[in-house]
Amino acid sequence: MNKTVEYLSSHQSDTPSHWKENAQWRRDNADWLGYAQFITLLVMKSMDEQGVTQKQLAERIGCTQQYVSNLLKGNSNMTLETIARLEKALDIDIVRTKLTYSK
Repeated sequence: MNKTVEYLSSHQSDTPSHWKENAQWRRDNADWLGYAQFITLLVMKSMDEQGVTQKQLAERIGCTQQYVSNLLKGNSNMTLETIARLEKALDIDIVRTKLTYSK
C-alpha cells in the first residue's frame, strides 16, 4: 500500500459518511428548501438593516434564541404561523415579496 493510501486510511473517520443520502434528501426537498432559503435571506437582511439580534427577534416572536438560530441555519421547517410572526416582528412582507419575485 502506498503512503497516501496509508495516510488516508489512518485518518478516516470511524463514523460512516451519509453524504449520498444527504444529497438525495436535498434533491428530493429542493422546492421547499428554496422557499426556506429565500425567507431566511430576507429575514437575515431585515435583521441586519434594523440591527436586530437573534435574541431580540426571539423575544419578538415568542421563542428561544436557539430556535431562531435553527431557523436561520435552515434546520427547521417554518410554519405559516412562524412566517407570520417573523413578518410582524420585522415589519416585512415575506409571502408577498416571494410572490412578486416568482413572477
